[in-house]
Amino acid sequence: MNNPIKTLFALPKGMLLFLGIYAVSFPIIYLEYKLNHRSLTVEWLGLSPALFWQGQVWRLLTYGLLAAGVLGWAINLFWFATLISILRRDWSSRSFWIYCLVAAGGGAVPLLLIFRQDDLPVTGAGAGACALLVAWDRYYHRERIIMLGLGEVSVRQAVVFIVLLNAVISFFSCGGWPFTLSMFCGGGAGWLWLTFGQRRVMSRGGQVVESQRAARLEL
Repeated sequence: MNNPIKTLFALPKGMLLFLGIYAVSFPIIYLEYKLNHRSLTVEWLGLSPALFWQGQVWRLLTYGLLAAGVLGWAINLFWFATLISILRRDWSSRSFWIYCLVAAGGGAVPLLLIFRQDDLPVTGAGAGACALLVAWDRYYHRERIIMLGLGEVSVRQAVVFIVLLNAVISFFSCGGWPFTLSMFCGGGAGWLWLTFGQRRVMSRGGQVVESQRAARLEL
């Protein structure tokens, strides 16, 4: 039987770093609020639309690594750990980070437009989690899995159910429709990245495959 702790620490270092940053974000922010009634982490790294438009562009990427609420943190941490353990077979750490940052950027777009003048920083990894679910569907949609309460379903059916469930949770407990829209936009950004990125790789890989086959035939 696999040891989940051993499996977790066997992840590529870049992916483990991502998971570790997100895992400690909520405890750090919680302690800051308890001790100082404010969080410098959120103030400096959260997505503040007004400050972003003033030039603090790093917020577009860093807000997705933070969690200020226990419910969203627990749900997203579970899915990050689960999906990273699956997708590690398909990505390098660099590809994984790029994908997650693209998803965070996509999820930030509606918040930047809706709350353009708001300087209150927000956090959240819903966009990244949704994008990883999209990637899971992209690579493994034909596989069958067992889901508690649903029985045997395809990965695609599982992804649709999980995304809709997360959307309901986001709508009622994590900020309403703007943050639910942000989650979907993050998933959409991930889908676009996979779609056009895969076409790019396939167009370049065709010549490589042909040359490899020729080499083997010559041998």
